[in-house]
Amino acid sequence: MADRHWLDPLARRVLRLIDGPPPAAPAPWQIDVNRASRSDWLKLPGCREDQADLLQRLQQGGVQLSSASDLAQLLDLAPEQLQGWRPHLLFRWYSEPPTAPPEPIDLNRAGAAALDTLGLLTPERSARLLRERARRPFRDLADLQQRLGLPPTVVEALIGRVVFGGGITGPVLPRPRA
Repeated sequence: MADRHWLDPLARRVLRLIDGPPPAAPAPWQIDVNRASRSDWLKLPGCREDQADLLQRLQQGGVQLSSASDLAQLLDLAPEQLQGWRPHLLFRWYSEPPTAPPEPIDLNRAGAAALDTLGLLTPERSARLLRERARRPFRDLADLQQRLGLPPTVVEALIGRVVFGGGITGPVLPRPRA
């Protein structure tokens, strides 16, 4: 058997280019944002445990996210972090999409009149919100949903429309940037 020629490796590379491009890189792993497990969320670079817990609690309450901007707003993600997450996020909606949110209201400070402007809470729920808030401020949307027994559709409609200030620790919904 003849010895291989020293150009063989180069010739093989050239022939591969002529035959067509190399196989495409495998698609990055993705998570279905509205069905992801806590461990799925923790695979994302820089995802903290408290963020994964918040997302799981909201998901368990039936809340869905419709876009990367919803996720960024909910978790107050830096643009660089969101860019790192985007290839891994798959947004599938499992019901009607939400409408555009108005200016956020601080649920830990708003009065009854401001709560009425949301147009999402019945007078009974608004009164219960004020009573619960007097006991202790709300931490986040999942805490609000659990303490008031809000249906998922109401909580979904509150994403981006409310913030949780008042010295509360934990994730806080950011105000929209102008």
